[in-house]
Amino acid sequence: MLKWKNCSRNSSSARRSERAWSCRRRRALVCRRSSGWRAPVRGAAQSNELHKLELSWSLGNAATVKELRDLARKFAPTVFCVLETQIHKARVESLKGTLGFDNYFAISSSGRSGGLGIFWNNKTRVEILPYSQYHIDAIVTEYGKEPWRLTCVYGEDQTTERHKTWDMLKFIKASSHLPWVCIGDFNEVLHRDGHCGVQERSHTQIAGFREMVDVCGLYDLGFEGRKWTFEKKVAGGSYCRVRLDRALAIADWCMRFPLVQLTHLTAAASDHDPILLRWEQEPERGRRRRSKIFKYEVIWESHDEFASMLAQTWQGAGTAHTLQELHDKLVSVAGGLSAWDNSIFGHVRRELRSLNAELGWLRSDPTRTGGPSQAELKVVERIMELNHREEIMWKQRSRIMWLAAGDKYTKFFHLRASQRRKKNRISKLKRPDGHVTENAEEMGDMVSDFYKTLYRSEGVIDIERVLDTVPTKVTAAKNEGLMAPFDQEEVKTALFQMFPTKAPGPDGMPAHFFSGIGSYVVRR
Repeated sequence: MLKWKNCSRNSSSARRSERAWSCRRRRALVCRRSSGWRAPVRGAAQSNELHKLELSWSLGNAATVKELRDLARKFAPTVFCVLETQIHKARVESLKGTLGFDNYFAISSSGRSGGLGIFWNNKTRVEILPYSQYHIDAIVTEYGKEPWRLTCVYGEDQTTERHKTWDMLKFIKASSHLPWVCIGDFNEVLHRDGHCGVQERSHTQIAGFREMVDVCGLYDLGFEGRKWTFEKKVAGGSYCRVRLDRALAIADWCMRFPLVQLTHLTAAASDHDPILLRWEQEPERGRRRRSKIFKYEVIWESHDEFASMLAQTWQGAGTAHTLQELHDKLVSVAGGLSAWDNSIFGHVRRELRSLNAELGWLRSDPTRTGGPSQAELKVVERIMELNHREEIMWKQRSRIMWLAAGDKYTKFFHLRASQRRKKNRISKLKRPDGHVTENAEEMGDMVSDFYKTLYRSEGVIDIERVLDTVPTKVTAAKNEGLMAPFDQEEVKTALFQMFPTKAPGPDGMPAHFFSGIGSYVVRR
């Protein structure tokens, strides 16, 4: 998803808003200015694609259009949206072929103000919902996928009128339960550090924006690239730099697209930079497919057969007299647990979808009279059990220790786990020569080489003379104690002092396994 605002650097008038959004993989919409509300417009059905992005930018002059065409060719978006085009819709239509799209919908500008346009390919279904001169709301449906909602936003120019934008977004949020993302130029910042200029931004302005974000349950999707999206020279020769453009999404949308990535691109023909939103990442170059890492799930212990299955698996893995044999035994047990999970314990989400569909069918049965049937009660009981199981699973992944499971915080735990995964993901590294690489195999070699040389001594001369001046702190008696073999009680004490589900070893077993049911099974 790419967004661009059309503000020519040569313009002496107040900045204009222009946006262009594009999606590679069946998702994108346009935000534009127009008056009034319009009836829904449906786009052609589209097929499956691998990558998804949305692009937003502006169309104020020939240089802008040229840069826009280059961006469309580089990122090959499926859907592309433009805001504040400042041109008639007939000219927007002429860009359809130039940018390489199959379909378009446009709204004419009012003189040198406003104007919206959206382009998309036949691989995506886009249904435009009622829109105004400050937003376009749409439902995006990918081939074989559930629909989600996209809103392209251009915040009111006048500070005194900006509350209308926030009220509009609150209304949109309340009118649908679909996963929702909104992107655009909000003409406001969420925090004061998003504004750099001589004149500070009013706290009241920021508070209105933040209040809307809280009420709607939106999360800022962050960004990559330079901090600002708008830059302009102001009176006195200084520059005003602001992050006005961003993407916000509710938890359901973030859970569906956990690897979402927003990038601030660079534009030479506009003082507003385009922003690119990828919600499904393309396959990383040089990355080899690897087997799934085993992780011990605490929720397994709630199953009636788990203790006997674990004991049988442990006994069948042979005896262990050395650390290597113990490691091999644990790896064997992990394999047995994974097989049991796949065949017996099952996939929670898959079963939940099936059960919810079954419950809907049971409750919509025209012959149903009176209270719930036994079959319905059984399905409800199973759904409640699986919801509890899923909550515990995501709590373990989220690393949240201050909130106990059992209060229906599954969505919160899932979102935190997804945020951790996104934060810990390394997508690129800078080589020693200053160039950046995204090749996974090369990045792996760079990390390995870094730690190989981190503590290596280089160019050390006559180190003994230096060490002779360092006072000895470890006596012979202390050293003897440090070198003594660890006994069972010391290992047990260390394990019991660890947080149960944090820092699992290379075998995927956390301290909980050894201090809990695993300890019982091993002793037995």
